[in-house]
Amino acid sequence: MNSKQQIASVFLNSIGASMNAIEKVNKGLINDTFLVEDDNNNLYILQQINTKVFKNPFDLSHNLLRLKACIELHNIKLLIPDYLSFEKKLIIQHNSTFWRMYPYIQGLVFEKSKNSEMSKAAAMALGRFHNLGEHMSIEEFKNPIENFTNFQFRLSNLRSARKVGVESRINQTVGFHSELINHLNIIEEYCSIERQVTKRLIHGDPKISNFIFDASEKSTLAIIDLDTIGQGSILYDFGDMVRSFSNRYNESTSVKNNTKVLNKEILQSLVDGYISSAGCFLTKLERNSLLLSAKAVSLVQCIRFYTDYLLGDTYYEIKDDDDNLLRAKNQYQLFCELKDVNLIL
Repeated sequence: MNSKQQIASVFLNSIGASMNAIEKVNKGLINDTFLVEDDNNNLYILQQINTKVFKNPFDLSHNLLRLKACIELHNIKLLIPDYLSFEKKLIIQHNSTFWRMYPYIQGLVFEKSKNSEMSKAAAMALGRFHNLGEHMSIEEFKNPIENFTNFQFRLSNLRSARKVGVESRINQTVGFHSELINHLNIIEEYCSIERQVTKRLIHGDPKISNFIFDASEKSTLAIIDLDTIGQGSILYDFGDMVRSFSNRYNESTSVKNNTKVLNKEILQSLVDGYISSAGCFLTKLERNSLLLSAKAVSLVQCIRFYTDYLLGDTYYEIKDDDDNLLRAKNQYQLFCELKDVNLIL
């Protein structure tokens, strides 16, 4: 019995069940994920936490417990994964690895948004999630990844990668790098505004595959992948949602300069849904900066993919050598199109 089978059995035995089958789920770029079936045909999600990314795994359970307590205390209708515990721990250590497990949430998960209705529903769910911050002290939450939303840190990493990265990759992408640095004023403007807005509870990774939809595909059932929840600007979350939902193609899709990747109808639906759900606590500055956040987050994600490419693909999982460069160029095209958009706020 290998490690993942042993860990799955430990969790299941704690609830009086035993393992029947386990298989790898090939989704996500960070944690290793497995689908587990018990002897009563119930399904679970088992994950090995990537400790290169999450250096203090028990911070994740700390945040989850506080989030769950808030939801229960205020009777908030927001479904999140109900993690199993072993000896009162949500995360267990096996040798030098860390694992957690939760019942599989029945519903539909998508890699791309199908339409404006789906996007609006997710944006409304994100707004409800942000409203949780009104019921708790965000100082209780730990930031699981240091500098995760620190854009200046991302720029510093890029500068370092240009000095110590793979020489052939640096030389082959001089033109692309020049294009990127010509737009750093967008990031500077965002950072200036971010310093002026209140820190709130954020999800940190509100991509479409982290929302579970019902059969109608028009309503969300749950928000998952809560590893990155913590303190930050809701502008980051909204910008990352736009980055994920409004791109017509997957991140690794190779795009040419004349290929249009931005779905403007979905972009507007995200704005409409989010404002309708979160508008009660949005400041004027936050509301007026929603489009800026989408531009900045898309550009920074481009920089993150490009930095990892220069460093030899040490952070994101890849299948081909050029995956991170393709992802970077895809995000850059999205950014370029967002620069020319007008929104109804």
